[in-house]
Amino acid sequence: MAREKWYNTDMFDLTIITAANAAQAKGYRAQLSGREGIIVIPDPGDKRVGSLGATVNALRIVKNKYPDKKSILIIHSGGDAKRTVGYAAMGKAFIPLGDGRSIFEHIKEAMERLKLPKGGGVVVASGDVLPRLDYGNIDLSKPGVTGVAYPDGPEEAVRHGVYIVGKAKNEKLAKVENFLQKPKLEGTSLIDTGIMFFDSPTAAKMTSLPIAGDIYEEFPKLLLNGFAPFHVNIVQDCDFFHVGSTREIVEKLGDAKSRTYIDCVHAELDMAGDNVATNIPPGRFKKIKLAKGECITCIPYGKNKWLDLKYRIDDNFKTDGLWEKYNLGQIIKNVDYKRLLKIRRTKICRATAPVRIDLAGGWSDTPPICNMVGGEVLNVAVKLDGEKPIEVTVAERADKNVKIVSKDLGKRRVIKSQKEIDEHSDPHDWCALVKCALSVTGFRFGSRGLDITICANLPKGSGMGTSSILGACTIAALLGRANADELGEKTLHLEKEMRTGGGWQDQFGGVLPGVKMLRSKPGDVQVIEHEELGSKWLSSLLKSRGLLYFTGQKRMARNILRKVLAFWHDNPHDFANILVKSLKTDAEKGAKAIKEKDETGLIDAINGYWRDKKLFDPGSTNERVEEIIEKIAKWISAVTLTGAGGGGFMFILASSNANAKKIRALLEREKPSKYSRFYDFEIDSEGIKLEMK
Repeated sequence: MAREKWYNTDMFDLTIITAANAAQAKGYRAQLSGREGIIVIPDPGDKRVGSLGATVNALRIVKNKYPDKKSILIIHSGGDAKRTVGYAAMGKAFIPLGDGRSIFEHIKEAMERLKLPKGGGVVVASGDVLPRLDYGNIDLSKPGVTGVAYPDGPEEAVRHGVYIVGKAKNEKLAKVENFLQKPKLEGTSLIDTGIMFFDSPTAAKMTSLPIAGDIYEEFPKLLLNGFAPFHVNIVQDCDFFHVGSTREIVEKLGDAKSRTYIDCVHAELDMAGDNVATNIPPGRFKKIKLAKGECITCIPYGKNKWLDLKYRIDDNFKTDGLWEKYNLGQIIKNVDYKRLLKIRRTKICRATAPVRIDLAGGWSDTPPICNMVGGEVLNVAVKLDGEKPIEVTVAERADKNVKIVSKDLGKRRVIKSQKEIDEHSDPHDWCALVKCALSVTGFRFGSRGLDITICANLPKGSGMGTSSILGACTIAALLGRANADELGEKTLHLEKEMRTGGGWQDQFGGVLPGVKMLRSKPGDVQVIEHEELGSKWLSSLLKSRGLLYFTGQKRMARNILRKVLAFWHDNPHDFANILVKSLKTDAEKGAKAIKEKDETGLIDAINGYWRDKKLFDPGSTNERVEEIIEKIAKWISAVTLTGAGGGGFMFILASSNANAKKIRALLEREKPSKYSRFYDFEIDSEGIKLEMK
């Protein structure tokens, strides 16, 4: 019989999360409210009984109350989170990862990739460690108990449990001959992943054991003495995601550049680095200033009481007496979860951003060009008609659906499955960008319900980096943070998922404020460096003589981009390579001109950019665009179409203030299209802006 017939991949009939006591269990239940198929079981008598004792206790309760449940997942989470005190009120299992879902959710999802035997059984895992391995290739078909291990060296063996299997070491599934705790061994050992499976007969037999002991110490001894057959499944590779301290929260979950981590904070923050701020309610603080290494969390407890806990990043509440000093044992038992979850569940995140005008260097930022020769782009973030035209709002909703609303398109859709989210590669689908943003941020349908509202308050196909900046704003609002490097990377990923392609200048142009020179070096991984050039001189010049005109010609940049990349690939007579060098040189010339307040140098850079774009792809312009330029040629110093060209917005630098007025008057009188119009614009000094409500 083929192996597939012995297995099923259904979800667990029941998931159990264990807690140290009734108070902790109450908190876990509050955070899991509304989730079907999950129960919380505290250790009996409000006393810790060890992971084996907690397992036996859970199995006894299942036997009596849920006898029909055949496939069970037990996640042990009875710790106090003393080394991650910012989440002590919630529990380490409920620390949110980058996609907003908790460690618990990620562990549960990982375990659901296991293939359980037809007769079911029980899987046990730790609630604060996520093993990352090939779950779908684990064999749990042997009777009795099966652990999971991977090969590693002495430095890991001395920190973990180790399986001894004798001559069968290289087999995928081997009989266990011994199990050692943190031994000093030479060579390669089989390191315990913490995952353990009991078949149904063994789980039933375990209910007769005493409620005490550790499942990774006492239980292996019972198994080796004949309690049940004992095997280990050997996987080739494994690493662990574990947040064991406040510093690791910053290092693994925080903003790498500023070395800060912020979660559910409703206050203005001024942070010096190595800071963690969690669960700050609206109205409690107007502004919080944290020196380097300072952290803060607020814990609601009792009747309308708050503990505003300030601590240091390397404080260890487990060993240095701080847990007792602040009476946290008693306070945590009296947490007001209604108030705590109000901080976390009423969050509305609003991201707004400017658009960008590229003055020189565009296309050098586009893969694979930038991967091969590096990119250099000069662009400026701008508001239109006094507003940031890109806006995304993400709010929690009561059910598990995802509603997407486009204010500018006047459309809405309710997503009701993961399958709908995964269908995101059609760029003509108006929801594709949001679905891709959900995908690249790791969102999984059913983890939480969301209302997502998007708005791009300017014409479609504008050439102002709209779709990329909208994607970056959507990602920022979903994550609740706005780190430029992270947004740039994830937006590139989004564009690959949508199959629209594109470079990195658009998202960085809108996410970062003002006038900047953006540079990257050759390589598969593009690290973007930005140089702020100062905007006072350019702002004055643009206010006097700058014009931004929508031509009325709409186009999709991806169509032009495909021809550009085809030309780059063919590179006839090395001409494409010469043009990219010229694009980058224009960008450097323009940046130098802005720094030196050199009007002539800036004009030459912009005009050189427009020339090179047309040489790269004649589709960058068209007959109607050329007619507009011809009409105003005698009054202009520089002109270019923003973005890839082919239509969209035209940036004009008039030769004088008076001539700027003549251009405006002429094109308002002789409109080439009913959609054509001038937009007032100004340099934006903020970049992306994130607001929590």
